[in-house]
Amino acid sequence: MSTSLFSSFWHRVAAVKPRLRSHVEINRHLYRGDVWYVIQDDASGRFHRFTPQAYALIGLMDGRRNLDEIWHSAGEQLGDDMPSQDEVIHLLSQLYRVDLIQTDVIPDIAEASERREKDRRSKLLAMVKSPLAIKIPLLDPEPFLNRTAGLSRWLFNPLSGLIWLCCVGWALMQAGYHWDELTENLADRVLAAENLFLIWLVYPFVKLIHEFGHAYALKRWGGEVHEMGLMFLIFMPIPYVDASASAAFTNKYPRMMVGAAGIVVEAFIAAMAMVVWVYAEPGLVRSVAFNALLIAGVSTLLFNGNPLLRFDAYYVLADFLEIPNLGSRSTRQIAYLCKRYLLAQEHEESPAYSRGEARWMVFYAIASFIYRIFITISIVLFVASQLFFIGILLAILSLYNMFGKPLLSIIKYLFMDRSMVQKRGRAALVVAVLTGLTGVLLFVVPVPRMSVVHGVFWAPDSARLMAGSNGFLETVAVASGEPVKAGQVLFISRNAELESQLDRTAGRIKELLVHYRTAVAEERQNEAGIILEEIQQARAELSRGLAEKRGLQLISPADGIFQLALPVDPKDRFIPRGTLMGYLLQAGNYRIRAVVGQSDVEAVRNDLKGVSVRVSERLEKTIPATLVGEVPSAQKALPSAALSVDGGGQFALDPTVKERPEAFEPVFLFDLQVNNMPVSRIGERVYVRFEHTPEPIGFRLYRQIRRTLLRQLEF
Repeated sequence: MSTSLFSSFWHRVAAVKPRLRSHVEINRHLYRGDVWYVIQDDASGRFHRFTPQAYALIGLMDGRRNLDEIWHSAGEQLGDDMPSQDEVIHLLSQLYRVDLIQTDVIPDIAEASERREKDRRSKLLAMVKSPLAIKIPLLDPEPFLNRTAGLSRWLFNPLSGLIWLCCVGWALMQAGYHWDELTENLADRVLAAENLFLIWLVYPFVKLIHEFGHAYALKRWGGEVHEMGLMFLIFMPIPYVDASASAAFTNKYPRMMVGAAGIVVEAFIAAMAMVVWVYAEPGLVRSVAFNALLIAGVSTLLFNGNPLLRFDAYYVLADFLEIPNLGSRSTRQIAYLCKRYLLAQEHEESPAYSRGEARWMVFYAIASFIYRIFITISIVLFVASQLFFIGILLAILSLYNMFGKPLLSIIKYLFMDRSMVQKRGRAALVVAVLTGLTGVLLFVVPVPRMSVVHGVFWAPDSARLMAGSNGFLETVAVASGEPVKAGQVLFISRNAELESQLDRTAGRIKELLVHYRTAVAEERQNEAGIILEEIQQARAELSRGLAEKRGLQLISPADGIFQLALPVDPKDRFIPRGTLMGYLLQAGNYRIRAVVGQSDVEAVRNDLKGVSVRVSERLEKTIPATLVGEVPSAQKALPSAALSVDGGGQFALDPTVKERPEAFEPVFLFDLQVNNMPVSRIGERVYVRFEHTPEPIGFRLYRQIRRTLLRQLEF
């Protein structure tokens, strides 16, 4: 409400007789317990929301009453809520700008033409600003949808919903069961040239069904679809339909169903693709099903199914919260808070109509901004890795849209808006303080810096128990984890061939001894000498055989706790000589082998202030450690599969190497000394924290951005 009910400009418009255009339809909606009126413009497809006070004026615009009569009549209805003359003039100008009313005054043809030309330029400019999502209208699908409207009742009913739940639930269970097979070597499979061609073919088809889901949902609840075309999303042509007519639905749940229809349809497509993928033989059909599953699943999760982007889930969330125009109003709410509390603009009004709306708007504005930055950077890096110069242009345009354009708007408001004439000193102070504070926080204030990596409990060579001879394991005399004494038998193996060889060697020695005595008795000195050498060789062979036989029994060299290194049931397995059988653990000095990625190795080598370790089973306890060594060069072999992503670690495995765990990118190995560490399992995961010199966040962000550019673009 204005301070005064009257306006000095009222005499200019008081005699005007406005009336709503014939293509305008008004619907009564309920948002968060408050009544609103939504005006639908069938000519432009736009929707406009007005308060009951505004509707009291609009409803009287029949072309017979002049504006002064309308104002007085509305005043009689509204009483204390009566609008001022300035507010009525503002409402009239709003209705006129969006072509919802006409008056008895001869229209300004030049002005109308200028407005149409401005709208056309705005659409072209929007296409230039958003080159990743360009829309081209092609046809009106309404006649086709009318002929097939019966299909909508089959698609959207309780029985169809139950079938959908069963299919999607089954597909989710299958995805969990086949997760390793679905995700194995995923990047190489998806980005292979032949697979990219399949995606290019399958994606538009999946999205066509998606869009018809919106269209039939709209028909199911009585709406109309008059626009269908192509949208180039990241240069890929996909169909779209204009389902904005659902905004006229009085009940929010049909509106939500129209918005969610595409997600529902894609989930069903993913379920059907899972059926084909599970039961089809390897080949083209299975590859097409995999790509349909990938498109209907991943794209839905990242785009259509994510309310932080203005796709399907965004409109579902806005309807569920009953906050129309959630995205734009959230931005305006942040602007209101800044103007009101930073710039002391007391006349500013919040776009939120309740505290609940205000909280949702602030949360949504921050969350959506962060996610838009993440998804835009991901898309730009992907495009730049394939098309470098186009990616760079997209990066510049994206940075301008996300940061440059809002910054220019802020500067323009601070120094050119008339409402800031009396506040420019405060504005300059606020800008200076915020800029200085940001600079200090980013580039002056040091914050703790550390590298947290994974490692494994690494036993010294003296703790390793190796098989002393080839044989088949017959007995594991001690269970893993039990204490043992020095000299106690741990393993017993058998080797029938070795036993036969020992028997033959012993028999040969007896035979040679008989021949030797006979040669000595008959004084055949030369022959006796030769036989003696053979006896010595046979005895050496017997000695080696006996040593191997003793090696079939593995004996504990000292007191400690035994840990088995073989599989759970190693009995009757052939164990070659030198096989690691287990460990003899003793409380004392042990080492940890930590695996460091390329991004952290420089700081670990050149700026190390301290090291601490936490064992995965006792995370609450921090154990000090000392860096004692480094494997001289980078390598890909990991000390343990527990350090891979599949084992819960940090490093992706190279899918081309099956024999041993090998990282996709080179890593660096460091050995840590941990004194008086309690006995633990060899190979147990540990978390290692390397502490470095504190450093401001800005320098770290710069290094991270530089590493990302080098890794993704070699730039």
